[in-house]
Amino acid sequence: MTTVAIIGGRLQGTEAVYLAKKAGMRSILIDKDPKTPASGFCDELHVFDVREMAPRMITLLKKSDFILPALENDEVHSALMKIAGEHGINMAFDAQAYAVTSSKLRSDGLMREHNIPAPRYYPECGGPYIIKPSDDSGSTGVIKAGSADEVKLFLAEADDPENWVVQEYLEGPSYSIEIVGLPGMYRTYAITEIHMADDYDCRMVTAPCKLSDSNDEIFSDIAKSLASMVNLTGIMDVEVIEHKGALKVLEIDARIPSQTPVVVYHSMGVNLLSELADITLEGRFKSEIKNKSGFAAIEHYLIDEAGVHHKGEHIMVEGRPLSLKENFFGADEAITDYDGGRLPWRGMFINSGETREELDGKRNEMLHMLNAERAL
Repeated sequence: MTTVAIIGGRLQGTEAVYLAKKAGMRSILIDKDPKTPASGFCDELHVFDVREMAPRMITLLKKSDFILPALENDEVHSALMKIAGEHGINMAFDAQAYAVTSSKLRSDGLMREHNIPAPRYYPECGGPYIIKPSDDSGSTGVIKAGSADEVKLFLAEADDPENWVVQEYLEGPSYSIEIVGLPGMYRTYAITEIHMADDYDCRMVTAPCKLSDSNDEIFSDIAKSLASMVNLTGIMDVEVIEHKGALKVLEIDARIPSQTPVVVYHSMGVNLLSELADITLEGRFKSEIKNKSGFAAIEHYLIDEAGVHHKGEHIMVEGRPLSLKENFFGADEAITDYDGGRLPWRGMFINSGETREELDGKRNEMLHMLNAERAL
């Protein structure tokens, strides 16, 4: 059995532990927090601060087939790379690609240099605008500004105005695609749609999407071009917005993502952790892509005294350690901190079906059961 040492048990770590279970891998989770969310359903939990490089932790890592960093912390990455290099441990992490993609300033500069379509930049465009911190991924720190005067005021008051990216705000659906491989050998997978909450945090991911066949191909080609530009060896996800029929790249991240791999797994039957393990351990893909084409969704709900709330994924790190449950309140599966109904509780609810109607039916039944439970 393949053993993966997952470093970090929050959102990315939860994704990795789930995928490891589905792949038949043994998961060793290492986190400095004994109550980190993924601690509730990993195979082993060990509490260490990786940066201290404790001998007992290194012994654990040497027992794994590969290390998977599931967090965005440069100091932890450096410590893991040192350990892996000194002890000959495989590591599913591309430090060079991550260094580019973890900075919006560097990645946006690369995209401009290679004419990758992206939202225009302030002050070369009109408002409204999106202001993003360069070194955070996803929705963290994202602010909307209505006018150039608001942007000027924000940058004037910021301690580090040079570390913010300001782009035009575009309307349209957002999509994500994952790419795994190494130079000369890249695969892309099912395109997923990203459904945002009001605070720009992702509240649901679905597949398949309503992109045209031509935009499907364009999106895959963009992802492969970006992977080649950063000489990726490993995994990367690319997020775009479709504005007036054209795809514009919003963000690229060379690390294990959260949420989208679960939907890829349930919609097309491909486990991205298995794909990543192939590249890390074998330097090649060991299996062909399956032809399954189903419908899948993952979504987040907070259940408290006031009711059932459709929320962004950040709620999943605000509660108790998580567990994986099947046939849970009508959902196929849920990753949840449910504790016999003690409020509040939250869950990532996973459903799939052969048709959109089947998927929608499961989701409606799930919501009915959640609301009925809350009413008791």
